[in-house]
Amino acid sequence: MLSVTKEWNPKQKKLSQLLASKDQFNEGMDLCLKMHNEVHDIIKKDSSTIYQSLIIGLTPDIIRYRPTNSFSSIAWDLWHITRIEDAISNILISDSEQVLNKEWNERINIKVTDTGNAFTKDDVDNFDKIINTNELLKYRKTVGKNTQRILKNIKEADKKKKPTQEQLKRILSEKVLTKEQESIWLLDFWGNKTINGLLLMPITRHQIVHINDCFKLKEKYKRVFG
Repeated sequence: MLSVTKEWNPKQKKLSQLLASKDQFNEGMDLCLKMHNEVHDIIKKDSSTIYQSLIIGLTPDIIRYRPTNSFSSIAWDLWHITRIEDAISNILISDSEQVLNKEWNERINIKVTDTGNAFTKDDVDNFDKIINTNELLKYRKTVGKNTQRILKNIKEADKKKKPTQEQLKRILSEKVLTKEQESIWLLDFWGNKTINGLLLMPITRHQIVHINDCFKLKEKYKRVFG
């Protein structure tokens, strides 16, 4: 299949333009909601979303599959983008409680709370062995629905706000990131972004990049195993 980012890029550019405009901000948020929906399994429509197309026929074996020449598995990609969305939308945008809690960790069957940025290939392999893939997909769906509610409450007056020091401290205290360099750099990256910037990256752009990788992994599995 063609890269799903090819048709996404013009929408991302338009989103940036609309959000930057005072008069077209609400139109931009409508587009943001639609784009966010495309990377989730939230609203059932006549035609499926990009993400719904991905999860069709997505068995646990496919989700856990990591080719030797690849860093990630679909399981890692979905955890990574969902964990980041959960933290960004709830901590840095709405200053509310994250979806992830002890109960979700137990359901997904992992102790990990961070985004996986500092994982090694061995870490990914160990992660894939124990993760409950069905609960991972449920966690993603729950996060997506929660983010939709948050996005609907963002006003034009909010768009230039940056995360507070207290919000950034929560990123560390709630163990969204680890102290490894591959992980901790995100604290400055996110901390320098406005609400608009966070909507563009990671709420929309970041997710489609990893979902595109998931499609590639799914196709590779089918080529190898039939």
